[in-house]
Amino acid sequence: MIDLLLLAGVALCVISVLWAVVSLLRTEAPRGAAVTLVLGIVALFAGSALDERPFGIESLGQSWQRLVSGESFGTGSITVPPAAVTEDQGATDAPAASEPAPQAPMQGNGGEANPEAEPAAPGVEAPAATPEAAQPAQ
Repeated sequence: MIDLLLLAGVALCVISVLWAVVSLLRTEAPRGAAVTLVLGIVALFAGSALDERPFGIESLGQSWQRLVSGESFGTGSITVPPAAVTEDQGATDAPAASEPAPQAPMQGNGGEANPEAEPAAPGVEAPAATPEAAQPAQ
């Protein structure tokens, strides 16, 4: 993309000069040529700001060579290393399911924990209250 910005900026600047000459020969104001020149300069600055190489004639020649060889469009020898799979990610990209909250021990008579009772499975409701506990004391 940097190569394309640099070369497009140069092309816009050259076209603006030609357009200005034609406009002046026709005794018109070269407003379109001025706008084209500004766009070309902006493209040149954007390309040089994004590029690690210093801006110069050599960088324009290298950009042209990469454009002609097809490297500017991603068909060159630039390769992206495959992403390493970590132990936390696993073999699939599915998000990890959150673990259910720990179950409180079931209460027996007198508020003591019942070690014999197994905790309920997630999503299972607790058993209904016994009829004796549901009736008010008389």
